[in-house]
Amino acid sequence: MKKTLIALALTTLPVAAMAEVVLYGQMKAGYEVSSTKTSGETRGPYQNGIGDYGSRIGFKGSEDLGNGLKAIWQVESRIHLGNSNGGSDGWANRDSFLGLETKYGTVRAGRISNQMNANMDIVDAWEYNNEALGLGKFTRTDARYVGIAYDSPEWAGFSFNLLYSPRDNVNGGDRPAEYAAGIGTGEKYSLGLNYQNSGWFAKYGFDYLKNSAVKVDDDLTTDLKDGQVHRVEGGYDANNWFVGVGYQYTKNTTSYYRGLKEASVGSIGDHNLTLDNQGQEAALTVGYHFGNIFPKISYAHGWDVKINGDKEKNTKYDQVVLGADYDFSKRTTANVQAGWLREGNGEGLGKDKTTAVGVGLKHTF
Repeated sequence: MKKTLIALALTTLPVAAMAEVVLYGQMKAGYEVSSTKTSGETRGPYQNGIGDYGSRIGFKGSEDLGNGLKAIWQVESRIHLGNSNGGSDGWANRDSFLGLETKYGTVRAGRISNQMNANMDIVDAWEYNNEALGLGKFTRTDARYVGIAYDSPEWAGFSFNLLYSPRDNVNGGDRPAEYAAGIGTGEKYSLGLNYQNSGWFAKYGFDYLKNSAVKVDDDLTTDLKDGQVHRVEGGYDANNWFVGVGYQYTKNTTSYYRGLKEASVGSIGDHNLTLDNQGQEAALTVGYHFGNIFPKISYAHGWDVKINGDKEKNTKYDQVVLGADYDFSKRTTANVQAGWLREGNGEGLGKDKTTAVGVGLKHTF
């Protein structure tokens, strides 16, 4: 009886709306526990509870405008099933846009992922909330910008994309006169190159961030610096095998060295400073599908960073994640994993060593 009433109700809706709108999403969370030690002293557990792995819900649709032209739209929102690590839920806070699609490519405007967030992260084949249980350090440069994007069609396995975020979408106020207030308020550019063929893949992502940091000279004079992110990923995903390798270089933007923020963020007036920094890191993930079971292992390494041009000792990190996924179906997957993360805490401050274990469940719809 209920199904009949629902069917009758749906027949009263416009046919176009029924055909165009798609509801989709992911619900994924798990139990995680970890402890952290510094110079032999336990600081944890850092986290002991339910962690959300990036659950979201979205609506998308399209309209055929004729002559190969199609209008497209999407509204996607973050939802949390557990510990959010400071994140918040909100309407359209993930990729949400309006655009036009043709055989020559797609143009979109709205909140859009950069290349690293949209098409990469292949080497980070984990579901997690705790940073020690996945390659969150390596993928921290994933981002979304409010702007306009172009996505090319695919030619013989090759494709590319461009994204531009105007200054006023980054900072709605006037261009600040003080250098400190100007940090992070410039326009942003993103470029992506992709190739795939017979299981082999290669991807390159580049971000250019205006006024992303400040360099403080010995005489305390300062200069605003632009930031860059370069990430390369490649590998093979076919015949039950998965191998992914990645390398990333960052300059004057988010550093994997956690102590950078604590040790070198100062202030002038009411404005925070992000100091000039450079970092290099690499990651490798290998896995093999045994039917429904997918065991895998990852290793990531970050070299000592440079701050204001000088190498900072004891700022590197090493990480190992080991675990497996089990597919109950095409839509539902369980995961279990353990992670070890050793990261420098700055010269003379020792190392933080985090051990974590997690088990979770993911369902897509």
